[in-house]
Amino acid sequence: MRKFHRKSLAFVASGVSAALTAGAVFAQTAAPAIAPGARTQKKATASVVVLVTNSRAVALTELDATPSGLYIPKTILSNLAPGKKTSVTVATDKDCVYDLHAIYADGSTTESTSVDLCKDKNVNLVE
Repeated sequence: MRKFHRKSLAFVASGVSAALTAGAVFAQTAAPAIAPGARTQKKATASVVVLVTNSRAVALTELDATPSGLYIPKTILSNLAPGKKTSVTVATDKDCVYDLHAIYADGSTTESTSVDLCKDKNVNLVE
């Protein structure tokens, strides 16, 4: 009986040892758990919502915004009928000062320089 007890005890001990070793390996390779409700950090891009009103008698075909002092125009609005208005979201970097360039269906254009879109969130396109 003693031999059987020793053999079974040795067998149980080897099983426990194998389980502990596997657990240690798993603990080293498992991905870290994220606590419930925890949020991951995501870099937010600053932006401002601007209301654009076309008070002209002709349709706006394109409105470009360029950071003041740079030449990197970006179209922020296309095709706005006369008398209509819409809101657009403009991504901002360091500041909100932009040069605005509007092109109309009749071929005319307008320029507005150094417009602070964070202070004045309304752009009214007039004759």
